[in-house]
Amino acid sequence: MIQNEELTSNAYEDLRFQRVIVEAMGELLPGKLLAECDLTHAQSILEIGCGAGEWLRAIARRYPDLQCIGIDQDVYLMKAANALAYRDGLAQVAFLAVEMSDIPPTLFPEGSFDLVHLSFLGRYILTTDYLALAQVCAALCRPGGVVCWTEAELPMTTSAAFERLTALVCEALQCAGQSFIPESMWEWAELVAASSGKPGVDRSSYKRRHLGITPMLGRWLRDAGCGALRERPIYSIWGIDERVIHHAVYTIEVSAGQPAHEGFVVQARRFARQVKPFLLRNRVIEEKEYAALCDQLDTELTSQEFCGLSFLISAWASRT
Repeated sequence: MIQNEELTSNAYEDLRFQRVIVEAMGELLPGKLLAECDLTHAQSILEIGCGAGEWLRAIARRYPDLQCIGIDQDVYLMKAANALAYRDGLAQVAFLAVEMSDIPPTLFPEGSFDLVHLSFLGRYILTTDYLALAQVCAALCRPGGVVCWTEAELPMTTSAAFERLTALVCEALQCAGQSFIPESMWEWAELVAASSGKPGVDRSSYKRRHLGITPMLGRWLRDAGCGALRERPIYSIWGIDERVIHHAVYTIEVSAGQPAHEGFVVQARRFARQVKPFLLRNRVIEEKEYAALCDQLDTELTSQEFCGLSFLISAWASRT
């Protein structure tokens, strides 16, 4: 029996929203991935960023012979996830509290898992070296196994307050050097401007409107050594693109009256609370203005007129 203290309000909210996401995606894993990694013959699976464990428990119910391990850094979420697995009689499922930024290389032996699945790690953008994490995942995946990474950008909405919040987060990330725009990109822009005799783009005038994490998934997987070699390599001015990365795209409507709306509102409120210190520390907004923005956000998100779409991408590749 799950005690009230085990299933905290945050765990309950996370659980409900995970369930909505799984239902909206319509599949636990892309069909093409399952054709490549047949879990009916697999032995073990690891999920990184598992939250309350809804996805992993659904996998365990579908594949009862599969050993399933989930890790996340929220101790209370992991306690709740283990309690839910126990309630459901899923003895083959276990959840561990581990810092995303510091997964010990000795936590599991190399090549332990047939599938390593990373889930929505954009929330750790300030603390995680994603390329290093992808390399850890590749090492934990057995040769011929699959590394799959599911990620999302912040939703597009009709809420002026939410769009302003998104812009502030992107501005603060840029100030903190966490915008996923490498220094070499700016160097190229400066060289082009110098050779053309035209003024270059002033970095301070650049306003990014999305996190930019989803375009990076394929690069991180390739750089970690994932992806089968193409039968016919594609040549470009940058060399040969030899590794194949697969993608599946999903959209989830978070508009008022839709199944995902209530969960999105809860997550948006939590997100606004979590990013407040970061935004204030980088001086992209003052505290009084931010309080007014949050009031506006709450009003707009709960309006019957509110509309929004969230875009999710799953990128996966075999470990060669």
